[in-house]
Amino acid sequence: MLDTTEIAIFAAVGLVFALGLVALCRWSGAPAQRIAAYALIAVSFLYVGFAFRAEEAAPWVGFEMTGVAVFGTLAGMSIIGAPWWVVAGLALHPFYAIYFHYIGAGSQFAPAPFVIANAAFDVATALFVAYAALRGARKKPTMAAEAPAPQRKLAARSQHRAQSRDAGGPA
Repeated sequence: MLDTTEIAIFAAVGLVFALGLVALCRWSGAPAQRIAAYALIAVSFLYVGFAFRAEEAAPWVGFEMTGVAVFGTLAGMSIIGAPWWVVAGLALHPFYAIYFHYIGAGSQFAPAPFVIANAAFDVATALFVAYAALRGARKKPTMAAEAPAPQRKLAARSQHRAQSRDAGGPA
């Protein structure tokens, strides 16, 4: 177990990595939910790598792959759907990490500093994605967002055909 100072230091490291994720989202222009979903999947796989260090690796690898399946599903649902799925996954992942990997039996193979940094990263990233989702929902729709381009083009063609039929031209 870490003392209070070490916990604060490694939580700050997790926050620095979350700021790096925010910078990556701003620089790339990619939606925050997509980058955060990939990060959640990657962090879940890191615990699988740690499980190979356990004395009896096979059950732990299976257990960690179950975590990958659960958090990967939440991340995948956010990529194709609402960002709230990855917010939920990032909000639940610190409880999973602290309970199983810091306090529980997983502490035999998961480094405690990583678990603390990961928990801080998850919380900060969940807050950022929630903020981005709420901010995106408040933006006023623009004319381009009103209808996708192919539908606008199709509507213009249909209107042209209707006008040409009224004028006696070919349909």
